[in-house]
Amino acid sequence: MRRQPHPDAPTLADLVDDVGQFRGDDVYRRPAVSSGAGRDPGRFADVDALWSDLLGRSARRPTFRLVTEGTTTSPGEVTRRARIGNRDLTDLAAPNRVIDGYRAGATVVLQGLHLTDPGLARFANNLALELDQPVQLNAYLSPASARGLDVHFDYHDVFVVQLDGAKRWRVWAPTDRTRDPIGGRHAIPRPTLDEVGEPVLDLVLEPGDVLYLPRGHPHVAETTDRESAHLTVGVLAVTWHRVVRRAIDDAVDAGRLRTSIPLSSLDPSAPGPTAPNVDLGSGPTLDLDLDLGSVPVRRWIAREIWSRQAATRLRPRTPPDPTAADGPLFFAPGPLITLSHSASGARSLLFVGDRTITLPVEAHGFLASLLGAPEPFRRAEIAGLDDDSSRVVVTRLLDEGILVPLADARPERPDHDP
Repeated sequence: MRRQPHPDAPTLADLVDDVGQFRGDDVYRRPAVSSGAGRDPGRFADVDALWSDLLGRSARRPTFRLVTEGTTTSPGEVTRRARIGNRDLTDLAAPNRVIDGYRAGATVVLQGLHLTDPGLARFANNLALELDQPVQLNAYLSPASARGLDVHFDYHDVFVVQLDGAKRWRVWAPTDRTRDPIGGRHAIPRPTLDEVGEPVLDLVLEPGDVLYLPRGHPHVAETTDRESAHLTVGVLAVTWHRVVRRAIDDAVDAGRLRTSIPLSSLDPSAPGPTAPNVDLGSGPTLDLDLDLGSVPVRRWIAREIWSRQAATRLRPRTPPDPTAADGPLFFAPGPLITLSHSASGARSLLFVGDRTITLPVEAHGFLASLLGAPEPFRRAEIAGLDDDSSRVVVTRLLDEGILVPLADARPERPDHDP
């Protein structure tokens, strides 16, 4: 496995004051606030560029919506028609209607920015590498004295990054029905102000401030006498119940869990059916013959995370110089890289986020050593294959954009040209 973050994009350390404390004490448990002192909000996103992309690049729904006090503006009021070739488009942003709605008090919500904004895609992927959870990014652009969403809770954890202006946030402890929500149809009724009691947090976020909200905590936000722009960094849940279900399916497919339960198991005096315990590490212990650390389950978790993220590690537009395979090399930053065998054991599988590269099983040891090599490295330094075979494998990885030669291992370009 190899984690190669983007060096020019924020990480978890840019969101919290103490990464160790956050991981050990705060995550999934309690809201936390990080002061913006010394934090440059422009490192996360340029508010003017967000507006420019929305209004000047023909954004399409559902990448944007307008919301006023919990009510979403009808799409027909903020979209226009256009024609490309012989195809009619009906979901393009109508720039002046969007501005009219904003002036009238609506919050503009930009959705899925981790898939449409290159800089925010790198930011989201850095967090996904650190947290092993899928990450999505939205932005909320609010006029002064406005409230976009009503009191609600999220089904996933959220970081709120204040980019510009100010916004007041009130946060409450979870209610009985919101305490541990999971994804799906999101059918749990929203709490009301009457039932949530006194807030556990009531604060105004200024530029650079970060608020962390675990899922299930009711909250509401509203602007003060200044307009506001903030990012929400959603940490989507890969939950234990989904992992366990996957492990059960794999166990059944492997021929396990098929023995009959003992006779008379329903007799109150009979001992209940038993099976070997399985320790899930930091999670619960199940009385099932499951292996949640198995390769198929880990492969499923990796795909579950990275199928939702942007492909920020790209193949070169032209084939690489063949001599590059003999020079100093680096791993290109981007999604998680994992190495495993195929189900038959006849091939090596290199998962790189948006695709899986299949290679001969004879290259497995070489690839494992490559993933653990400190940078820069040369293929001649990596054991496991003869010279000709290692050149073939490294050339393939260069062509796939997984490796880059020293000459190309330069800082990444800014998101927007000056």
